[in-house]
Amino acid sequence: MRTRTLLSLLCGLPLVLLAFSNTPFVRRAGVPTDDNGATCTACHQPENGTGRVTLDVATYTPGETQTIHVVITDPNASRWGFQLTARPLDDTTQEAGTFTPVDPTLVMVRCDDGTSTGSAAPCNGLREFAQHVKAPSSTGGSYTFVVNWTPPLQEVGKIAFYVAALAANSDSTPTAPTGTTYTAVQVVPLSPNTACSNTKTPNLQRVVDAAAFTTNLASAGLWTIFGLDFETSNLKRTAGPGDLDNGAFPSVLACIAVEVNGKTVPITYVQTDQINLQGPSAAGPASVVVVSNAGKQNELRSIMSNVTVQPLAPAFFTFNGTSIAAQFANASNVVANPSVVPAGQPAKPGDIITLYGTGFGPTDQPVAPGSLATGISRVTSPVTVTIGGVTLAPQDVLYVGLSPGSISGLYQLNVRIPVSIPNGDIPVVASAGGAQTQSGTTIPVKSPQ
Repeated sequence: MRTRTLLSLLCGLPLVLLAFSNTPFVRRAGVPTDDNGATCTACHQPENGTGRVTLDVATYTPGETQTIHVVITDPNASRWGFQLTARPLDDTTQEAGTFTPVDPTLVMVRCDDGTSTGSAAPCNGLREFAQHVKAPSSTGGSYTFVVNWTPPLQEVGKIAFYVAALAANSDSTPTAPTGTTYTAVQVVPLSPNTACSNTKTPNLQRVVDAAAFTTNLASAGLWTIFGLDFETSNLKRTAGPGDLDNGAFPSVLACIAVEVNGKTVPITYVQTDQINLQGPSAAGPASVVVVSNAGKQNELRSIMSNVTVQPLAPAFFTFNGTSIAAQFANASNVVANPSVVPAGQPAKPGDIITLYGTGFGPTDQPVAPGSLATGISRVTSPVTVTIGGVTLAPQDVLYVGLSPGSISGLYQLNVRIPVSIPNGDIPVVASAGGAQTQSGTTIPVKSPQ
């Protein structure tokens, strides 16, 4: 309690600007995942509309250093400070490149080592903050800090720059304001001219559904391609919010594209030997090709794989090949044995749970492949669910359809477990349009003691 009282007193004094002029706290750039989005407003006035902070970075090329100008403008200020950090938009808990001061007497780089002020660079993979060394003074109502930034060697999708800037006067009397804080977020995409440097022809070996890994491919279902040389060694790239275009997953990810019948399809994940994607909304014979360095002069294409796409091919996602990926309804708690998922819990007879799968067919509110399902979208084909040999009554199959907020190839089944089900790993089967989910899948059930 005394610490909080002392901090609140310090934040009310001009002394704070002087104290922070040498080593400001790290994690004050407004990143949502850093101390709940903390900025300098803990000790300085929030933005009041008379000034602003801007950056001049527009795109990036992996590994190619560029100079960033942090421009702070406020007609009432004559002393300045800032903090800048770069994060992958898909995961703002990670760093995105390295900073180097142009003038080390004005700008320093601190590493987020968990302490309040961080440690000196080099950061060796820790999150980095470029910030002022000593808040300089100037007239004219603006000041520019300059820092060099080197992006990651491998593209990470869009990068978000978070910056907090301080504009203050130089008055140190007890009644003087300590300064006004301005914040900004700038999202920077990969340069469209960035070269893709894969040198090996992708080796497509097999195309399977992404849940059961069988050749039963569904129209608009989630698929997986296994093979070799899809990416450089150890590179793993997951599509995230920063990769979405108008709410849809990209057709090129980490220089990789997949063509089905000559047209690119949405991709969700790429690594050296695996690609996850969503197939097109069409049944029948199809040709699949993996394209490396997609759209570039050095484009490389795999041999063609011929597959057959079914209108429906339901399959459950699993944690380990048998335990169905499931949650308790309206909760994030996982339904699984702790030996399979450490935080998992068995369900109880009578519980309502959500099962996840793919390939359950068209819905009454169609959503294009690669797009996000934004609401309720029920399947149009009747679905029968059997748990432990008991076929569920219609009122116990509460919902079968697209999973809201997810890519349109992901389905969820909200079902009630029969009260007569015994303890154990209980088999579950779902049938739709004459096809059924893979055999051997289960959920754990345990009655309360």
